[in-house]
Amino acid sequence: MGPIRLEPVYKKAIWAGERLKKIRGLQEDGIGICREVCAYKGSENRVEEGQFKGCRIDQVIADYRRELMGPDDSGQLVRVAYMDTREDLSIQVHPNEEQAERIGDFEKSESWYILEADPGAYITAGVNCTDKATLRNAAESGDMEQYLVRIPVKAGDFAMIPAGLVHACGKDMLALEVGSFGGITYRLYDYGRGRPLDLDKGMEILDPSLRCELVHTQEKVPGVPRPLVRHRLFSADVLDVEGVWTLDGYEGYRILCCVEGACRIIWDGEEYPLPYTKTLLIPAGCGPVEIRGNARLLMAWKV
Repeated sequence: MGPIRLEPVYKKAIWAGERLKKIRGLQEDGIGICREVCAYKGSENRVEEGQFKGCRIDQVIADYRRELMGPDDSGQLVRVAYMDTREDLSIQVHPNEEQAERIGDFEKSESWYILEADPGAYITAGVNCTDKATLRNAAESGDMEQYLVRIPVKAGDFAMIPAGLVHACGKDMLALEVGSFGGITYRLYDYGRGRPLDLDKGMEILDPSLRCELVHTQEKVPGVPRPLVRHRLFSADVLDVEGVWTLDGYEGYRILCCVEGACRIIWDGEEYPLPYTKTLLIPAGCGPVEIRGNARLLMAWKV
């Protein structure tokens, strides 16, 4: 089984910027989300080309689980998406495994790699108040911003966002989200934009003690995969390629996301272009693949 390219799924958002439109040559305005890899129910990507063209990725997993997933028999493919922001996203929180299982779903933990960011860009990650009643009152009265922990970010920063952490991407950035299989989001605060809030459920599951520490990866280290996160539901490395590098000796699949520059993936004599922001899924049974070019890749998988 060779590399798999999935059809991206574009979604509009009221907070969308214009970076994705320019990079991808899109016709529509208002595209804020580009879902690159997802097997979650109702949000599945389809295969773009090759043997499985047109098939949903969850169907391919069901039929070829060992060849695609390797030792991971859960079928829970790591989720990958781009977010292009002009305005702040709503303040949110996601459930952990125990909380999600009670409603028949899965934990949603995630992480963000910042590809582009304007001066002054930030993420929200955590709150500076431990009293949930105070936080709820502030959310209901439109005064929650005073309790939000905002962290300045720039291109090359990486943030782990565990389940239970109050969080949001800020305005004026392009971020790559890599996360677990779950799909539950509770909105806590929306800057007066009028969308529904999920305060009962959200306040129940948020953990005000959680914090986020950035990993700074601005320095280039060619040919050496550097760990960004090791979570039981997903892992990620950043890799700078200058010339040729071979991906070999891995267990399970790898998702390759080009977050800077451009490269080509060579497998079994075939060439798969991987330009900026594009993604390629390398199945577990693929064997060695060669990466040629000058690029930075984020590699994601489930341990």
